[in-house]
Amino acid sequence: MKIYNEVLDEYVEVPRPIKKIVSLDPATTETLFMLGMGDKIIATDAFSYRPAEAKKIPKIGSYTHVNIEFLEKNKPDIIFSTTGAQKDLTKKLINMGYVVYPIGVATSISRILNNIIIIANVIGSLEEGRIFYSSLINALSLFLRKSEKRPKVYLEFDLGGPITAGFPTHVSDAIYHVGGKNIFDNVEDAYFTPSPNDIISREPDVIIYEPKLYKDYEVKRFKKSLEERGLSALLNKPILVTKGDFLAHQGPSFITEGVKWLFDSLEPFFAKY
Repeated sequence: MKIYNEVLDEYVEVPRPIKKIVSLDPATTETLFMLGMGDKIIATDAFSYRPAEAKKIPKIGSYTHVNIEFLEKNKPDIIFSTTGAQKDLTKKLINMGYVVYPIGVATSISRILNNIIIIANVIGSLEEGRIFYSSLINALSLFLRKSEKRPKVYLEFDLGGPITAGFPTHVSDAIYHVGGKNIFDNVEDAYFTPSPNDIISREPDVIIYEPKLYKDYEVKRFKKSLEERGLSALLNKPILVTKGDFLAHQGPSFITEGVKWLFDSLEPFFAKY
């Protein structure tokens, strides 16, 4: 069956039925499980560990490389990849003759939802996709908050250095929908390193820090980092720390867990208003 792919801007010949799937994108891996296709996944990237069952599946690659020998031996019916860092890998696998379907990076909550419909269509799980999509819409409705006065949020990811999110990101979109305002929501770049002066000048009310992995010492380390970067003024603000690789995740659980966490975390600020 030929299915259009907006990333490639062409139709991809997808076999039916699909019996063997390789997913090189954590968000897609999670979605496949939620659509009841987890038993068809024969391998994933190293970062696919949602849901818990995904941890048991062989890991054959990362964002930029994959175990070609595994692919040659197991001959997957389809390989799911993503855009951005996997652009070259996607081209390489297509040129090698594999059926590859890249899924676009989520730039908003609605894109996360739309990717579910896209994936469901590709694998032929149409009813399952519609039902799951609807359940997430219902879940999301519980976390929407309208407010004329919005707490200003500075979000920082530890990706080997301080990275924040601009306007075209799922997390900036989520902060807005739960009633907050990302201080960099007016920046066109998705992810970038902000200057200390720019952070201070935007006067955040609350700081959200996401480490790679949460450890007891992460808060202390982050505060020391703020001091070293001339951001001591932020130490007087509330600092919220996620469990790591949490808000950065672009799969369905971002809606059921990540958006809920943001909603609950900002609740104290609305009590003041």
